[in-house]
Amino acid sequence: TRILNKAMKPQRKLPRKFNSQLSNAQTDPVEVFARIRNKTVDNQDACIQVINDTTIHLVGANADSKVTECQFSRVFAAEVSQKLLFDSVAQSMVDDLIRGKNGLLFTYGVTSSGKTYTMTGSLEEPGFLPRCLDMLFNSTKPVQASKYVFVPDGMNGFCVQSEAEALLEKQEREILPQLTPKNASRMRHRNVDLRYDLEHCQSENVNPECRYSVFVSYVEIYNDYVYDLLGEVQLDPFQRPKPPQSKRLREDKKKNMFVYGVSQIEVTSTEEAFAVFQQGQERRRIAHTQLNAESSRSHSILNIRLVQAPLDPLGEDLLQEKSLICASQLSLVDLAGSERMTRTGAGGERLREAGNINSSLMTLRRCLEQLRENQKGGGNEMIKYRNSKLTHLFKSYFEGHGTVKMVVCLNPNMAEHDENLHVVQFAEMAQQVEVARSEDFRVDRESIKKKALEAKAKREEDRKKQLNDGESDWEATDYCLGPSFPNLEVVDSADNRTIPFLISMLENRIENMSSIKRSAKHFGSLFRTNLNAGSQHDQELQQKLRDCENDLGLKGKEVNKMERQVKKLESKNQVLTRTTQVFEKEKKQLQEQLSEAESQLKSSLSDTRRLESKIKGAVANTKAHVEKECDKRVRSVQAEMQEKMWVKDERLRQLKNIISTGREGRPTTRRCQTPLKQPISSAGEVFHTRSGGQQVQFVDIETLKQHDPKKIDRKRRSTTSVDEVSADEQSSWTDVETRCAYGIGNNTGVVASITFIYYILFSRRKK
Repeated sequence: TRILNKAMKPQRKLPRKFNSQLSNAQTDPVEVFARIRNKTVDNQDACIQVINDTTIHLVGANADSKVTECQFSRVFAAEVSQKLLFDSVAQSMVDDLIRGKNGLLFTYGVTSSGKTYTMTGSLEEPGFLPRCLDMLFNSTKPVQASKYVFVPDGMNGFCVQSEAEALLEKQEREILPQLTPKNASRMRHRNVDLRYDLEHCQSENVNPECRYSVFVSYVEIYNDYVYDLLGEVQLDPFQRPKPPQSKRLREDKKKNMFVYGVSQIEVTSTEEAFAVFQQGQERRRIAHTQLNAESSRSHSILNIRLVQAPLDPLGEDLLQEKSLICASQLSLVDLAGSERMTRTGAGGERLREAGNINSSLMTLRRCLEQLRENQKGGGNEMIKYRNSKLTHLFKSYFEGHGTVKMVVCLNPNMAEHDENLHVVQFAEMAQQVEVARSEDFRVDRESIKKKALEAKAKREEDRKKQLNDGESDWEATDYCLGPSFPNLEVVDSADNRTIPFLISMLENRIENMSSIKRSAKHFGSLFRTNLNAGSQHDQELQQKLRDCENDLGLKGKEVNKMERQVKKLESKNQVLTRTTQVFEKEKKQLQEQLSEAESQLKSSLSDTRRLESKIKGAVANTKAHVEKECDKRVRSVQAEMQEKMWVKDERLRQLKNIISTGREGRPTTRRCQTPLKQPISSAGEVFHTRSGGQQVQFVDIETLKQHDPKKIDRKRRSTTSVDEVSADEQSSWTDVETRCAYGIGNNTGVVASITFIYYILFSRRKK
């Protein structure tokens, strides 16, 4: 990495933008106020001691523990009223709001430290929010613009429309929905009777040459997502309620951050604003913990936007010029308190909420610390506002687009000492951050007069054009009988000058009168003609109007019919939807069963494969073992048969010896004897050998007995010996040795082997 950095070209250092901004404009530090709530445990000592209006001491439980001194803009003890707190902190911010400045006021502290009470309060002791709204409406009520004159443009700005357009929009939004309550699924702002005990408070900075309108928006930041608390919700009784959709943050052309698509409700009175706030408060997320019965689980932000625009030079209508509109904003933020899991006993969803709350507060602290370091050391380190929705939304305030004030709420219980220590450390750090001072909104009367004259000239030109297009064919003349009679005095009846002059004047007047009558008659006939044409045209228009009304009635009937059909189709659609849901549920269950059966089948197949492999292995092992045993048995049988052959050969030899020995000592007499039928021995089988000879293999088991040669009866005939041998063969099974050997080993070859061994031993002794 170092080698690459050396090889690269040196980068040009960026200019220090923030310091240049601060040097060109006046700055104000972030004002931090401390408010101490009442002790919840009376028998314990307080860990906070109020020294004066700006200083507190944080004392530990042990006597030798370190005492921490903290400085604030002002310290409010537990007995300080909500009115005094508002006058000292928020009243100036409402004045700045009327002058066109933005403001941010938020409460900070641990859970159960009184933040929500400070911001909202109760009916008897209202907090910042009700008092700000009340002061704002008390100040702008005389110069309040008609409703719907200012319209949001969707990009954090406003447009001005005429009174006629405002009345038409009011009819569409308020009057028509009451006559046709078909969109009852949308959330309406119902009247909520909230009567706060408020003292009259009014600002003197209202410009009578402007008109004002108040807009309210209410959002919350829950689990680092922004939700609109005043948005319309579709209520479908046949479907599950849809979860609220999160909103995105955007930047307008003035570099101000805003919530895109948020609902901005125009309110005209304090009661209406309270009702809107209460409806948003009902949708805010709160939960019960071990430290707070109604613990806020989100950061709530109420934006009060005051829109003002100047009047024309005549003071009658608003100038419809977007560049002359000023929209100032006051953000009242109720931050959720930081928590320790061991003390709140949070778990599951509450644990996740607490983690997101602590993370957003930690991001706020880091951003302020980095902002302070940049201002002190002259650095240009990037501040990571985007790590949290909370800091990203209020980025413009910390960069010099408004006033920032913070109220630190402290719990004096001794058990909260460690948490309070972290809070006051954050407060001291926040007081070192400076914010650029914003300028007041000033109305340039010269530019307004110029624009008003241009608008007036344009209107006159349009009016003349309309008059020229609709000019009539005849012009009315002035009705005059002539000049008036002069003041003449007739002294004598014979005056020839005065009396003729008067007669001529009278005749001229009579002539003029007759001409005027003729012209009046002519114009009367023209007027009568035009009147008849107008009445005829009026009758035609009335006939057309009646036809249109009839058509409208028919269309209305058709619309009603179609509405009934739509209702029927909607009911059918609902039934089909429910049926589809049932089928979808059954399909899901069947799919689950199918997947479960497939998994079982796969497991059984794998078990079968394993069993087959085991069986194949066992069969192979058994086959090898059987083959081995068969080979072993074949070899044993072959050895046994070989032993039998040896025994048979020995018996034959012995028989031959016996026969030959018995015939040597006496002569034989030849006589004719009848041949006896001798049984063919089945004790062996004859096989042909490879050399051409024959081989006898005995298959019967015989017992070879040894006899003493001295006791042999030499007079026996050969037939007798043969009979004895056959008798011995027949009695071989009755021999005790054979039976014992067969019973023990199930092998008769053992007897032959033992007999053969006895024979060898006997032959050796004989030798």
